[in-house]
Order: sequence, then structure tokens, then C-alpha cells
Amino acid sequence: MTKQGILRSDGLGKLLAALVVALLVLMAAPGAAGAADGARADFAAQAKSAGLNAAQARSLQKRVDGYLASTKGTQIGANKIALPGGELLLALPGEQKARDLDAAAVPGDTVNGCRYSYVCAYMYESFNGDRFDMFTCNHLFRITWNTTGSWINNQRADLYATFYSRDQVPRWTSEGGLSWDESADWRWVWYVSPC
Repeated sequence: MTKQGILRSDGLGKLLAALVVALLVLMAAPGAAGAADGARADFAAQAKSAGLNAAQARSLQKRVDGYLASTKGTQIGANKIALPGGELLLALPGEQKARDLDAAAVPGDTVNGCRYSYVCAYMYESFNGDRFDMFTCNHLFRITWNTTGSWINNQRADLYATFYSRDQVPRWTSEGGLSWDESADWRWVWYVSPC
């Protein structure tokens, strides 16, 4: 009898523990959703202050969501995604060039928006469109574009960007910095390592 009573209290304890865990999950979920909603509201406000109307802001967010689905990134601005070893900036609707909405001014050591010590890959020719800003050596950045784009190696003269095929085999290496290509074929490039 005692043994059965212990089993009942263990069963009751397990049930209570399960209920407490379920309650904690339910309480945490709205908080997490609220935090995500708060970030989205901040990004929407940032897009509005950049001059975007509601439809343009939704279009931009849809593009950001597409990149988030294909990268291991985190949205940190209306048009900005933090990536391991770099960032991705999206051109705003109606604009040709990507720009950082958080930056007060473009530093003097940039070349077409590419900061010194970075390799930048642009979606379109002539340094236009969305832009990867890469700074971590020996890190492969996945290029998802199938366009004719462009790139800049704005690093020291002894650092070279390497372009890889689908099977992650190095297929071409740039000249050292400062070097660039205003019309680069992204169709064969699957990855870029800045150095």
C-alpha cells in the first residue's frame, strides 16, 4: 500500500512538473513574440525615417526575410543583417546602392561604400544593389546571386579575396587590395572568402 501511495505521489509530482513547464513555456512565448514584434516595430520606424512608405517597408522586410531564410544571419536594422564574419546591407526600394541607415556618415576610407579592411560583394554591376561586407579571413560567405555583379577588395595589398565554386573549391583569387571588378559573373561563384 505504501509503495502504491509513493507511485501516486510520484505521478502527481510528474504531472505538476509538466504543468509548471507548460505554464512557463506559455508565459515565455508571448514575451519572445513581443520582443520580436518590438524589433519589427523598431525596423519599421527606421524604414519610415529613411523615407519609405508602408508598401516599400513591407517589400524591404520581405527581402530581408528571404535572406534570413538562406543565411545564418540576424536582422539588426531595417536593411541590415549581421552574419558570422560580416554583414549584409540591402539597397532600399527605389535606391541603387545599399547604405547603412545607422551610420551617421560614411568614413573617408571607403570605396563605393566598402570600408577599409573589407571585401565587398555587390549584387549588381558598378557596385549597385545589395552588398555583403566581409571581414573575417578563412570564412566562406555564401553568394546567392545569379547576376552580373561587382566586388571590391579594400584590404591591404597583401590580402587577396578568393572565389569558390559550388563544391567549395577555390577557382579564382583577386589581386591584393585595393582591387575591384565592376562587372563580375556571380553565376559560377558560390562562396567568397575575403582573405
